[in-house]
Amino acid sequence: MTNNEVKTKAQVAAAMTKIAGVAAIEGTDCEYTVEASALIQAAEYLLGAGYEFLADITAVDYLAAGHFRLLYQIANYHNGDIITLKLDIPREAAEADSLCGVYAAANWLEREVYDMFGIKFAGHPDLRRILMWDGYEGWPLRKDFVQQPNKYQGRRRLD
Repeated sequence: MTNNEVKTKAQVAAAMTKIAGVAAIEGTDCEYTVEASALIQAAEYLLGAGYEFLADITAVDYLAAGHFRLLYQIANYHNGDIITLKLDIPREAAEADSLCGVYAAANWLEREVYDMFGIKFAGHPDLRRILMWDGYEGWPLRKDFVQQPNKYQGRRRLD
């Protein structure tokens, strides 16, 4: 892709808001709310518009409101722009579509979100823990997580 083909933020905004289920966040030129049904379509559009790098996926636990917010940061190497997609999903059915088919980097990033929050990604090729060990119980970054200090001791001196 040449610099002449790179979409400006205004061009991206015009096209993104035409996708059903995508809305620009007022007061920003680079943040969008996305419905679950529009996530893959929005990501595919951004990839085609020069946003070739999925920089991060993370989540925020809104315990009192009963939902998680997934945050996707997608960058454009050609002009340095970063677009943020925000997707709210209910805590009871914490699942979103996987972006592994669009961005290869989603593989590891989605595994990290799964490991820390317990959010599943439909269509992920290898969704398993990446930071915690296989027998670990619970999701450490959920606000309702209760630590079990007697169960997991961590490192200790062996005298």
